[in-house]
Amino acid sequence: MPKARNKVIAGAYKGKIVSSAGMTPYIILKLTKTLNLDKTNVSHLELIDESSDISVASAATRGFIGEMLLGPIELVTAGTAKRDERYIVDAVFKDGQRSVLEIDGDLYRLLAVTNL
Repeated sequence: MPKARNKVIAGAYKGKIVSSAGMTPYIILKLTKTLNLDKTNVSHLELIDESSDISVASAATRGFIGEMLLGPIELVTAGTAKRDERYIVDAVFKDGQRSVLEIDGDLYRLLAVTNL
């Protein structure tokens, strides 16, 4: 599964990057202009799709290193492989515009916290 692009994939602001600073997720509109994705701008968020997959390359690498260092305990090391998370979220803004975001797990959790 490909990693999340952290972009607006449809609707208003299509093609713009989604990022965060500290605990505030935002859409980068221009070089120095952002739109915070919090209660002041967003009226509603809805999860459209969620997918999660363990990175095969990461698991294989960790398993190999674990086998070299720990012998039969390599499965424990492989089990710590990075999980790729991808969330598709519909964001409805207070001005009536809508955007569909494709974001990773870190940004999704920030959105959930800032838009309770």
